[in-house]
Amino acid sequence: MPHLSWNEVRDRAIRFSRRWKENAASERSEKQTFWNEFFDVFGIRRASVASFEENVRNLRGNTSAIDLLWRGKLLVEHKSPGEDLSMAAAQAFTYIEDLTRENRWDEIPRFVLVSDFANFVLYDLEPDEQRDLPLFAGRKIEPHHFALADFPRHLRAFAFMLGQTRVRLDPEDPANEKAYTRMCELHDSLKAGGFAGHDLERLLCRVLFCLFAEDTGIFAPDAFTQFIRNETRPDGSDLGARLNELFDWLNNPLASGSVADTDWRYSFRYVNGGLFAERLGFPSFTKAMRDALLFCCDFEWSRISPAVFGSLFQGVIDDRARRQQGAHYTSERDIMKVVRSLFLDDLSDELKTIQADRSTRRRANIDAFHEKLSGLQFLDPACGCGNFLVLAYRELRALEFDVIRSLHGDEQGILDMRRFCRVDVDQFHGIEISEWPVRIAEVAMWLMDHQMNKEASGLFGLSYERLPLTSSPHIVCGNALRMDWNDVLPKEQCSFVLGNPPFVGKHYQNSEQRADMVRVFGDFSNTGDLDYVTCWYVKAAEYTAGTRITFAFVSTNSITQGEQVPVFWGILFQRFHLKIHFAHRTFSWQSESRGRAHVHVVIIGLAALDLPVKRLTDYDADPKNPTVLEVPNISRAPLKTRFHIRTAHR
Repeated sequence: MPHLSWNEVRDRAIRFSRRWKENAASERSEKQTFWNEFFDVFGIRRASVASFEENVRNLRGNTSAIDLLWRGKLLVEHKSPGEDLSMAAAQAFTYIEDLTRENRWDEIPRFVLVSDFANFVLYDLEPDEQRDLPLFAGRKIEPHHFALADFPRHLRAFAFMLGQTRVRLDPEDPANEKAYTRMCELHDSLKAGGFAGHDLERLLCRVLFCLFAEDTGIFAPDAFTQFIRNETRPDGSDLGARLNELFDWLNNPLASGSVADTDWRYSFRYVNGGLFAERLGFPSFTKAMRDALLFCCDFEWSRISPAVFGSLFQGVIDDRARRQQGAHYTSERDIMKVVRSLFLDDLSDELKTIQADRSTRRRANIDAFHEKLSGLQFLDPACGCGNFLVLAYRELRALEFDVIRSLHGDEQGILDMRRFCRVDVDQFHGIEISEWPVRIAEVAMWLMDHQMNKEASGLFGLSYERLPLTSSPHIVCGNALRMDWNDVLPKEQCSFVLGNPPFVGKHYQNSEQRADMVRVFGDFSNTGDLDYVTCWYVKAAEYTAGTRITFAFVSTNSITQGEQVPVFWGILFQRFHLKIHFAHRTFSWQSESRGRAHVHVVIIGLAALDLPVKRLTDYDADPKNPTVLEVPNISRAPLKTRFHIRTAHR
């Protein structure tokens, strides 16, 4: 059978799902055409591998017909629209019992697929346990549900159609405690085996990329897992050398060239972006380290949340180091409070206003808005593992999808996606003091880009990706308090500054952090009692002076109460003449990292320019449904009575 690339398979799947969705098939008589075209998605001529109406004899000796049987691989039971697919699955399992009873062992399939045209349910029966199927004694078989319209997003579940059988089908959400606990355990195993510092951090970045890549179509399904499982020794003795061989291939522009489909390299491709450029020095691997790596592979990473990245790598830092750095990872929900207040809500409202315009200027205005989106530039001067940048990028891409739909809704399937997807990762900039979070942030941005490109493929009817990598986020390793932010992103180009700088109260600051405080505040008096986070406000005030940039940070509520208020806010208001555009009063801040922190925080957005109306979000009445007030001024002297004292609590 011809071997198709996964891009070709994805394109065919998109066409298949659109055709049958539009045709709205309702007669069982159409099922054979449906399944012939389903097989064609994978470049397989159905008649060459599978038969319709395969006879099997039941307990009573009567003959029944299996709708479709690919011997040893797949059994299909098809129903009319609206019929109960759980009953179809029960019928399929009965057929497997019948095959077992007739000793047709070689014909027993690993996979069962049931459908009513509009919906699919796939069961992976696991080959090692097939002979227990007649009784299904205590087994829990997890079904994989999806709608016809979502078929292109679930292709990896059908890797077996191309002979790339998954070891395990696990539909659980990957963004959970088990996922990042496994990554932390891998870190601990590698560290115990002699890995340390730069090489360990680089290796973890590459592993995370490969885990994601094999589950999302960058590589062939399970390519990395099968490479580790089949191309390395069980005792782990050659794992380092083989990994370097793989990484060299991923950094090779010729990797997209022709190699035999029996060669392990066939399942991989050139990545670029510098991720695999450096050759790592590996100490000796062990069986335990190889097992820990395979344990991470045995997970479904395709729908990984950006929130996991911070948790994955924050979780390996002990509580003492975490307190010293003040680097608590912020939940997605709380990050979105910043993103929405800073730019997303305003941009969404602007687009809705343009879309509602039915004049002849509507299209030109949408085009101009699209150009505006692609020109926005973002800076996180304490970006950590990139969580704020990743989510800001995701939301900007999603808004761009709305723009594309507004402009080209009737042209789906024929769009040049490279022309119309203009928002890119190179609009996002960061500063981070430690090297390994910088690398994780870069990987996180690339993987989010790939996720959004997959979403674009499903929305607009053509497969779209940006590989090999040609654009990169601009994330610099350095001390943001001792450098000129203009060297990272000139302020004339910057649109928004956002982030979650380290908190670190005065009693927890180390000598370097105290030196940073002196450097930033200079001749300002009485600043010794301020939290470390206040340095970022002053640096942002200097950076945004004379511009239209708005900046917003998450901070502990201590900066808006007590002895810090007259000193800190006096500097911002009297020296820099900043105006608060929006603020979120104290709320309980949620961390999703291992060793969760418990802090009460505020979000404050400021700029040098003024606005007639400001937004104040209050959580006192109902933390889950806060009240948003529009006010002419959020804070003026005396600040403590207007802004915070009455709402501060711990």
